[in-house]
Amino acid sequence: MTPPAELLELKGGTPLAQGRMRIVFRHPQDPRLLVKVIRPDILDERWGSGAPWYKKRRRFGQYISFIRETEEYIAGCAGGGDAPPFAQKILGYVETDYGLGMVVRAVHDRDGKPAPTLGQIVVQGGLNAKVKADLETFVTSVVNSDLIVADFNLHNIVYGHDERYGDHFVLIDGLGLSTILPFKTLSRAFNRFSKKGRVKRMYARIDRNLRRIAAAAAS
Repeated sequence: MTPPAELLELKGGTPLAQGRMRIVFRHPQDPRLLVKVIRPDILDERWGSGAPWYKKRRRFGQYISFIRETEEYIAGCAGGGDAPPFAQKILGYVETDYGLGMVVRAVHDRDGKPAPTLGQIVVQGGLNAKVKADLETFVTSVVNSDLIVADFNLHNIVYGHDERYGDHFVLIDGLGLSTILPFKTLSRAFNRFSKKGRVKRMYARIDRNLRRIAAAAAS
């Protein structure tokens, strides 16, 4: 059976990345774009017959992460008409052979290659003074914003470059609430406190990696 012409076929392609919940593909029709889809192997586990009752009653089902991320992205646009530079651009949704897919702008480095993650930069010894300063700018912008961040680690932060912002870090995953209770939307102070804690843990991971690398080099 031939799929509809408007259905984006991704199953024949090679994923660029895979997270705990989603798979990321290069858009087959535009290399400047990426498509994020829900991993099929976790659908039944989290939303199938054996899923908790409260998840089955959620209107958005497996796409709740899309909703949370999009809401937060729109909140970032509400003040100035454009999302902050640390947020990956969300361009819309598309029907795929994996189900609904979120279309986002790909983040590239100065050479037009996929932007490296913060973790890759640390492992490759690229955390120089310039990169550290850009990371501090990124952290300050995230903490001072009203946007809610559910996840903040070395693998969902990338170091990109474009004509408008130059070299800068971008959060490519993790925007939005991670809990049912909306404490962070009700209290700016609580949201800021939560983000500061995530930043502290991020820097602790960087320090652990740097110590591990130094120990390996000395042995």
